[in-house]
Amino acid sequence: MSQTRTPPVAVVTGAAGAIGTEICQRLQARGYAIVAADLSEAGLAALQGKLAQPLSCVAGDLSDPQTAERIRSTLDTRHGRCDVLINNAGMVITDPFETMTTARVRREVDVNLLAPMLLTHALFPLLQAARGQVISVVSLGSMLPLAESPGYAASKFGLRGFMLSLALRTPRNGVRISTVNPAGVNTPMLHYEARTGGSPLNFLGTPLEPEQVAERVIKQLHKPKIENDISASDGWLIRIAMLFPNFYAKVLPLLVSMGEKGRLKFLQKHGLTQEKPSS
Repeated sequence: MSQTRTPPVAVVTGAAGAIGTEICQRLQARGYAIVAADLSEAGLAALQGKLAQPLSCVAGDLSDPQTAERIRSTLDTRHGRCDVLINNAGMVITDPFETMTTARVRREVDVNLLAPMLLTHALFPLLQAARGQVISVVSLGSMLPLAESPGYAASKFGLRGFMLSLALRTPRNGVRISTVNPAGVNTPMLHYEARTGGSPLNFLGTPLEPEQVAERVIKQLHKPKIENDISASDGWLIRIAMLFPNFYAKVLPLLVSMGEKGRLKFLQKHGLTQEKPSS
């Protein structure tokens, strides 16, 4: 008598966004059941309309510990397992740091760093039982100081450090750890940065497409690496530059000038209007 095979289960945060949607589509094509988490309930409904199979949705603020508990409860009651956690949710604020409110300073760190730490902690027993995997979409900004986005850089530096530290614990607990560090990606968040004065370094090259990031995330399911830079050449250049931070500060004006030209081209290509001068 044949037995029905239980599908592997993946949790995806920021699931309703451009990258999250691509990840969910690819996971479903590979037979995964999905628990999709996002701040936007309407976004999750739209995501469901793009997928061939139903998914479990949890709408809520991931920086609230109760949201992590709701995700854990959904896994317990509907699936009984968790094989993969993909920390994909993130945000950036382009207000000048010196004029930001304390609440906005905290918000950026809460979403980009605290939220994935809380969720990873909440789901770790299930991941350990399944000898599962945590994959975090971080950023090349986790290695490169960004004058226009110090809170974003700090939170992503922290997330990268958290993931690399967890990777050292894999021999003890069996949970595999991977990070994916993309350069700028053609998403609404990058459009926001282009319009409102985000880092011109995002536009030194042609921004990636969400599909490229999703493909690299999915690749980790079968050929996991602790750290993945998109592109690898950019990752190595950044690592070399950070060996000489004083020199980096001196050449930064040239890089900003080059990136600003790319930003203006990006605005024109996508029919966007600059809302305020970049600084």
